[in-house]
Amino acid sequence: MHPSERLREINGLLLQKSFQVNHQTVSAYLNEYFDISNYAERSFSRDLKELKELLQIRYPQLHDTAGELIKFSRGQNRFYLIRDDISAFPSISDKELSQIASTIEQNKHLFSGGAGEGLVNKLRAIALENSMARHHEILGWSAIELVKDGERSGADLMPIILENIYAKKVVLFTHRGLATHSKQKQTLGLPVLLKEYNNGWYTGWYVLFQPVEKGATQIKVDIDQLQLYALDRIVQVSKVQDQPRVRIHPEFRPADYFKNCLGLFRSKSLKAQTIRCQINKDNWMLNYIEKYPIHTSQEIIPENESAVRVQLNVEIDQEVENFFLRFAKEIRVLEPESLVEKIKRGMEKGIENYKNTSAGN
Repeated sequence: MHPSERLREINGLLLQKSFQVNHQTVSAYLNEYFDISNYAERSFSRDLKELKELLQIRYPQLHDTAGELIKFSRGQNRFYLIRDDISAFPSISDKELSQIASTIEQNKHLFSGGAGEGLVNKLRAIALENSMARHHEILGWSAIELVKDGERSGADLMPIILENIYAKKVVLFTHRGLATHSKQKQTLGLPVLLKEYNNGWYTGWYVLFQPVEKGATQIKVDIDQLQLYALDRIVQVSKVQDQPRVRIHPEFRPADYFKNCLGLFRSKSLKAQTIRCQINKDNWMLNYIEKYPIHTSQEIIPENESAVRVQLNVEIDQEVENFFLRFAKEIRVLEPESLVEKIKRGMEKGIENYKNTSAGN
């Protein structure tokens, strides 16, 4: 039996609450199921040490606060994981990972911007790394570095929100602002969509809903009236006893709320405008946006031997301004003039921040 396989077996025993993990019981288990009759206590101690190191790699923050993640109970004469939801190895088998990946591939309509394909790639990368670990000596580091998306704040509210989206029922949102001194407010709303979004700092969940006036007996869902809340700003979602009659047009698609956005949040006063820009043909950005369009409305129009014109139709908000400021070296905005002026002012302000600064400040 390869040492990595033995580690996985011991890890699995630690996950079983009913199994009393110590040298004697593990030795008996290995003898019964794998015909290993000479499993020494020294080997058991070394295996536990390796499992602790693997756990530290997988849960560094937890290890920093709690110390070793496998501890010993003298009263029960057993080693145990300090939490039920941790494991030195993924608890899903390679076959199950492949099945999940296939299911995601068949339901790509639930994802946007290539997120489904990205998740499939992550699952397959995990399965590949698991396979390598079973046939080779375990590395002291992870051979694949996946994007650390972080915890999804507010994800615990998703089940009740999703239930009411399907039931077409109004709920009461108790929410607060971003500032620490913000007071809690309450809003009646009919949730219609849960949306995941990466704003560049972190990835979080948002709920799109139709606001409802108190005492309303009937509501007509209108895409232009929808509002958006971040789930990590919602304190509680409560059921509402008296439900109004809900009218939804058969062709209503809540995702259309975002069709003219480059980002997520919208200003109801903004209208989609045509943005025209120029990119040199020898610029890396051209190849990139051909494969990954800036927006679904993107058009690339040949202009001359050295450049192309790129055209978009979006609402020009802060997110759009930030995008073109970020790639000002690669993309030159030509129209509208109002956006050109905003980019110029943004660049001038950035340059001003670095003027007259001494080295080291």
